Amino acid sequence: MQDNRRINNVENLVAEAELDLAAAAQALEEMQGRTGSLGQDAAALSLLLEVSRKISRVLNQDQLLDTIMDSVMELTGASRGFLMLYDQSGKLNITVTRAGPNQAWDKDDLRFSRTITEKVITTGQPLWLKDISQDPEFNQAASVADLQLRSSMCVPLLAGQAQQRKAIGVIYVDSQRIQETFSHHDLDLLAALAAQAAISIENARLVEGIKTLEEEKRLRLERENLSLQQLLDGRSDLLGQCPAMDGVFSIIRRVAGSEVNLLLLGESGTGKTLVAREIHDLSQRKEKPFIVIDCGSIPENLLESELFGYEKGAFTGAFARKMGKFEMANGGTVFLDEIGEMALPLQIKLLRAIQEGVIEHLGGREQIRVDVRIIAATNHDLEQEVAKGIFRKDLYYRLNIITLELPPLRDRGSDILLLAESSLKKFSLKHKKEAARFSPEAKFSLMGYQWPGNIRELEHKIERAVIMCDDRLIEPDHLGLLASPQAETEPGNLKEAKRKLERQHLSQALAANRWDITSSARQLGITRQQVYRLIGRYKMKPPGENKPDGKDQ
Repeated sequence: MQDNRRINNVENLVAEAELDLAAAAQALEEMQGRTGSLGQDAAALSLLLEVSRKISRVLNQDQLLDTIMDSVMELTGASRGFLMLYDQSGKLNITVTRAGPNQAWDKDDLRFSRTITEKVITTGQPLWLKDISQDPEFNQAASVADLQLRSSMCVPLLAGQAQQRKAIGVIYVDSQRIQETFSHHDLDLLAALAAQAAISIENARLVEGIKTLEEEKRLRLERENLSLQQLLDGRSDLLGQCPAMDGVFSIIRRVAGSEVNLLLLGESGTGKTLVAREIHDLSQRKEKPFIVIDCGSIPENLLESELFGYEKGAFTGAFARKMGKFEMANGGTVFLDEIGEMALPLQIKLLRAIQEGVIEHLGGREQIRVDVRIIAATNHDLEQEVAKGIFRKDLYYRLNIITLELPPLRDRGSDILLLAESSLKKFSLKHKKEAARFSPEAKFSLMGYQWPGNIRELEHKIERAVIMCDDRLIEPDHLGLLASPQAETEPGNLKEAKRKLERQHLSQALAANRWDITSSARQLGITRQQVYRLIGRYKMKPPGENKPDGKDQ
């Protein structure tokens, strides 16, 4: 049997195992016509052939081992039989035992002659002892005397190719009957059976190993599909149906199962934390911690100790050793929000943690290994900050393996009402009020507002409306949206107002048409070339891409 063959699936392995054992059975059949010890007993040889066919049809390991030992006892007529196999740690364990017919044997008594088995393991050769009491090498062994052994046989179970055979266990039988001892012929039969048994055991182990891997893969895919379905069904906190969010969900599904670092871009309040949490929950790390660190809200002199921990006495007030967020998240995900606020000296230490997976406590020298996935987020233009020397270029490239840009709420069209309805249900439950509904005028106000604070501002406005509304109908004044920030532009700054309006119309057209340039140009009433120029002017990017590639999406 070739050990280096490639097994694609269980069915292929079963077929190859049957061919291996069929070949062995055929070889035994050919021996029937030859002279030799096996040819001396046609009945025994026929029995061996039948055993060969029987074990070739069994690929369940437990059933196979039982079948092998039943066959061993039938072939040899032994008083007791043991099948022993090595476990993964290299320890030889008794796996199956059998007693002969009319043999009184306490099944809890698992004593056997270790002297004999050790000899076979050391030499790799079958051993037959016709009368142990007369053999000077073994008759002094305590186990032989204690068990009152008369005759014994032990054969190795060898697997692998001729030049690379390895012992996977042994078959041991003994007899206490004075009048009946094993013969050289019995040893030949047992050795022939052991050769086929070793092949069958190895094949059964491979089959069970592959089945286990396939079952693990199936369960993993089921868990991933369930998580993805929950995401698509809106049972997660991340909601959206507009084309821009379709692109976001598509990228989340692609990157969640990987281990790459991600950079989330978007205005404040666009849901970057929710996206990071969703990616973690869909990843292989979901059973481990998800740690959020707001780099912008923690003072610079405290952020290092918060990230990496500190030793006792590292600074005034450090009365005990404390783990940092990276250690707490070991095996999980660290979400670095507002990464653009991090000072340059701390960026160097963060870079080392990402590159080498090693951190040091503040005030300590011990190198602590950590395994975390980094998801960073910012509303800054990191490329500009790299150009200005405010943000390290090497750290930017480490974080920017995959970039996911979240659209502002004002560009998400009908998602505004979807999110408003979801928030309305949530805050009605929170404040124990009857579920209200939005009036047509309130919906118009929601859709017409520019939402500079994005989803966070929307939630605040909806919570305010739930509290302020005493009726079942929410009106615009409950929302506090009567004055739109769009009107805050200085009266004389017409050029800026025109730019904002132009960008807004372009963004809405691209989102509505899934960044199809031709359709967007048709909707705006301009040429394709003009659309490309406006995209370049306002440095706009398709969802999840760094730069528009100049092609219809």
